[in-house]
Amino acid sequence: MSTSKKIFAINGSHRSEKGFTQIVLNRFLKGAASAHAYCEVLYPSRKKIIACESCGKCLFEAPGVCKFNDDMGSIIEKIEEADMLVFASPVYFDSMPSNMKKMIDRLRVTLDAFFEFREGRTYHLKSIKKKQKVILIFTAGNPERESFVSISRVFNRILDNMGWELEGEFHFPASHLLVADPELLSTQLEAVTMSGQQLVAEGKINKNVIELANREYIDDPEMILRHMTQMILKMREDNK
Repeated sequence: MSTSKKIFAINGSHRSEKGFTQIVLNRFLKGAASAHAYCEVLYPSRKKIIACESCGKCLFEAPGVCKFNDDMGSIIEKIEEADMLVFASPVYFDSMPSNMKKMIDRLRVTLDAFFEFREGRTYHLKSIKKKQKVILIFTAGNPERESFVSISRVFNRILDNMGWELEGEFHFPASHLLVADPELLSTQLEAVTMSGQQLVAEGKINKNVIELANREYIDDPEMILRHMTQMILKMREDNK
């Protein structure tokens, strides 16, 4: 068992550790820590990250150097030092939160100016050849799993662009149930914890464990929506 694995997790939620996404992320990191991994969590919403202006400096004027002096320098260092990465995000308008997108856009500086064409796509060459393993964790307010199609596809393309290797992906719809009815999701969350332990200890996650973590727990999406409506109405009334 390795005792030197570094896991760098990025929680894109604007609510940081107070959001539902953190609940699932904590379970994965708990499992990883039990296998003696060093885990660190970054919240882009708390960092100074200037949006990429596509100025071309990192391509032509000073390869690998961004013109902005903000928190991205230290973020990129942590990403490149990590053995494993975790991207955890709620679904916002079928995509990721804006602060997370700003951070990902700024990773352009880590890619070479030149290209290669393979498997029908154009890719920038990677300046660093380290093959990092990645875990994706997504939560959504909507009760249907179709809500994850867009964000999953986008992140999988990002992984391809960066030369990262997907090891597991976890989807949690109707994410308020993580607080409202945690017992309902206890089996899935335990599987997420087991995934963190297995990835660090064995270098991979058993497919059955991933399937268990993603096992359906919503029988009637419309009933969940009715419950969500009542919850919103009550919150409105309480805040009058």
